[in-house]
Amino acid sequence: ANRNGFYYVLDRATGRFLDGVPFISINWAEGLDDSGRPIETPQPPGEPTYPGIAGATNWNSPSFSPRTELFYVATWEDYATVFAGAPQVYVEGRWFVGRDRDFPRTWQPVPDAPIPPGLSRGPVNDWTETAGKGSVLALDALTGERKWRFEMTDVIRSGILTTASDLLFTGTRSGYFQALDARSGDLLWKSSLGSQILNGPMTYEVDGRQYVAVIAGHTLVTYALRD
Repeated sequence: ANRNGFYYVLDRATGRFLDGVPFISINWAEGLDDSGRPIETPQPPGEPTYPGIAGATNWNSPSFSPRTELFYVATWEDYATVFAGAPQVYVEGRWFVGRDRDFPRTWQPVPDAPIPPGLSRGPVNDWTETAGKGSVLALDALTGERKWRFEMTDVIRSGILTTASDLLFTGTRSGYFQALDARSGDLLWKSSLGSQILNGPMTYEVDGRQYVAVIAGHTLVTYALRD
C-alpha cells in the first residue's frame, strides 16, 4: 500500500508487477499501465488533489494476518491545496516560525496575503464528509479488494498489530488504544491513554503470558489479560 493511494501486488520472486488498484479515493491518476506506472490525470489549478501531502498512508506500519488472509493498513483521505500565509512579525519572547500563528491553527486563508505567481488558492481544508477521515482498511492481500473499513474521526498515525486470536490493535491521535475484530472490523475495546499514539503497538510473551505494549506520548503502556 503506497502513499500515492495505490495497492500493488508484485511477484515476490522476481519483483514483477502483477496488479494494482486504488485503496482510497484518488484523482491524480486514473489507474496503472501494464508496467505498474501511473496514468496521471493532473487537476486544474486550485482544484483539490487526492490524496494530500500526508499521503493515503504513511510510515505507520501495516499488518498481514495469515489467518484471515487480509492486509490491514492505516489510511488518511484528504486533499492537497495551496495557501499563502501572512508574514509573521518578530516579537521578542514569542515563538517565531515566519508566518502568522493563527494561520496553521485555523486553516483559514488570509484574504490579503500575496499568492506566488502561477499558483492558485485552493479551497479551505474544512474536512467535510468526503475528506479528512482517517480509517483502518482491511484488504484482500492478493487483489486489494476492500473487505471492511473502520472510520476514525481524525488522522491516524499509529501502526497496526494483528494477533493469532484475530484481534487488531491500533491507536488514535486523540489518545485511544483500540482493539478491533480482525475479521469484521467491529470495535471490541478501547482505552484512553491521555496522549497521542504515533507508533505501532507490539506483542511479546513472558512465562507463557502474552502482553501488548504501546507508547502514548512519552509513556509506555502494557496490557495483559487478568490471571
